[in-house]
Amino acid sequence: MKIAFVHCRIAQWWALNVFQDLIKEDFANSDNKISHSQIFTLVSDRKYLTIGNIKIKIKTALPRQINKIFLYFTNHKVALLSQIFDYRNLMFFYPCLMKLLSQKIKKYKPAHITISSFAITKNISLSTFNFPLSTKLYLHSPMQYIWSHYDEYSQKIKWRKWFLFKIIVKNLKKRDKKFTKFDTCYANSNYTAKLAKEIYWIDCHIKYPKISEEYFNTTISTNIMNYYVYVGRLVNFVRESDLVIKLFNKLKLPLIIIWSWPDELYLKSIAWENIIFTWWIDDIQERIKIIQQSKWLINLTKESFGLGTAEALLLWVPVFGYNQWATPELVDTASGILVNYKDIQTLIEKFKQFDNNNRNRKSISHNIQKKLIDNN
Repeated sequence: MKIAFVHCRIAQWWALNVFQDLIKEDFANSDNKISHSQIFTLVSDRKYLTIGNIKIKIKTALPRQINKIFLYFTNHKVALLSQIFDYRNLMFFYPCLMKLLSQKIKKYKPAHITISSFAITKNISLSTFNFPLSTKLYLHSPMQYIWSHYDEYSQKIKWRKWFLFKIIVKNLKKRDKKFTKFDTCYANSNYTAKLAKEIYWIDCHIKYPKISEEYFNTTISTNIMNYYVYVGRLVNFVRESDLVIKLFNKLKLPLIIIWSWPDELYLKSIAWENIIFTWWIDDIQERIKIIQQSKWLINLTKESFGLGTAEALLLWVPVFGYNQWATPELVDTASGILVNYKDIQTLIEKFKQFDNNNRNRKSISHNIQKKLIDNN
């Protein structure tokens, strides 16, 4: 039986880890071999995805050479060209790209499709497939640009791109509501399931993303250092990286930022000397050590789940977060503080209030483990 696995974009970040877990789960529950599958995506930073000792071929909607150009200018920051070949600009071509991707999947003729969607891959043209197949959707989030984060994008997108954005959003919303027929649907949080019901009238089972066992098998650190940590892609639109940096510029406190892409150069230009940037740390034990010894994690993102938040809590680390979207599902008064407003003055006041309170770290990990178990 052929299986098609579909994901919005193949790149090294949390959504890819969840996608890999979905593939492993599908094959653990069937008699099929991984070699009988292919991966389909809009753009990819690699030709294959390795699951165990098996390489699964990746097919992109973008032609191979154009895909290489986007990848090059993502990894090599070149004035103007990196702005043009920014993968986020693909949003303006989503309808065409989804038609191309749907055609490639149709040509493959799978018997089953597992869709992992945080942007657009929910919108595969399944109704045009003239052969029987089963479908499963794992919804990380409805397309944030046009739904939950539309106001934020409207405020931050500038000049001509803003007019294009306003036009394309109307078309994307209309199209997005049409793709709702799946045999099985999962959402990564109660918040995402609620949105799916409101927007698409889809009923989703709740399935929190899996987290590496290394995070569960830790003990509380007795060596808490005088620094704070931010873990996430360096993106101004959704992750509020610029706001976190401005906050710590004001506080003049040490902050370690783990990860990169795609607004790294700008963010480094506005950061003061108290802020240290690292690339993504592949060594999970080293990453755990840095997070575990921090005073607490900063995450002001509008999360559809929040893997970074869950990982920090499992490491007994309190969280300073945003009191909307999915974060309140994970963070309670015993494990952190959630702010309702993101203006700098409010953040400074809440930060100092949080910093002056001693948190009982012993209960933090136990509480989040129970929540994760109850929703899997």
